[in-house]
Amino acid sequence: MILILLSTFLISIIFYYLIFKYKLYPKIFLDLPDKIRKKHTSPVPKLGVIFFIPFFVLFDYSNLNFEHTFHLYIFCLIFIIIGIIDDIFSNKWSMRLFYETVFILSYLLLNKDLLLTELNFNEFHLKNLIYENFYLSLFFTTFCFIAIVNALNFYDGINNQLSNYLIILFIFFFIETSNYLFLILIIALLIFSIFNFQNKVFFGSASIYLIAFLIFNFSIFYHNKNIIEPEAILIMLLYPGADLIRLFFFRIINKKSPFKGDRNHIHHLLGLKYNKIKIVWLNNFPIIISLIITQVDVISNIYAILFIIIYYILMLNLTKKS
Repeated sequence: MILILLSTFLISIIFYYLIFKYKLYPKIFLDLPDKIRKKHTSPVPKLGVIFFIPFFVLFDYSNLNFEHTFHLYIFCLIFIIIGIIDDIFSNKWSMRLFYETVFILSYLLLNKDLLLTELNFNEFHLKNLIYENFYLSLFFTTFCFIAIVNALNFYDGINNQLSNYLIILFIFFFIETSNYLFLILIIALLIFSIFNFQNKVFFGSASIYLIAFLIFNFSIFYHNKNIIEPEAILIMLLYPGADLIRLFFFRIINKKSPFKGDRNHIHHLLGLKYNKIKIVWLNNFPIIISLIITQVDVISNIYAILFIIIYYILMLNLTKKS
């Protein structure tokens, strides 16, 4: 198993290096700077999805307890394709929302065991929050996917921020499940981070859709199997989610589309005072603390939630100080 892992990733690194060194990709995948929202100085390929090829190659070798159907592979491919289309044509937010809703609804109707039919937030004394109501469960589960997609998309603003967050998230999943599948994802993201740090590659919509779809499946499966508590999943997704919620209402209040991009994200605001490395550390520090809290039984998960909310507010206030 170790030999397979090492050889696969060694070949992958060589493969990625050759692709980016000799620009072995179509120009339609390039992310062009516009000096408004996109501040990079030269075109960068949006090909982060290729870093997850080893994940699918080694899926059966590394997967220990994640149950799935062949629909998982089909819809991974579907979401990659619609992501590639978005990367090339920059679809309107309404079209993206339509695709996201239609395809995740289709997936859930084919895999009804992935519906969130019951949420037990024991520490909040909220039990059976959703129960025996098919349409409500379908709506809420669909909403969760759309929220994850957009939260990750909003959080992907500077190099290494999203990839480092995802590494911490998958470390959490590995600790909770002991599934080597997550080690594959961690290694893939570490390799991506190296190239991303050098401005050689960006995630792109295809990667965001794929990762969001995988997180969605992992979270619901392990929650429904009572392996991971919903509070812990909420904690690990809360910080990017907080930025999503703030931006959503901020744009509505200012009579703008909640899905239209701007430079009011937390990393953009922090960027007015700090360099990119400090921003990545500032934004991922609460994720690391939350991970630690979820693993310490004597500390209530409520404290982690409060910590993230307070920390996020402090970061916003920090950007306002001269």
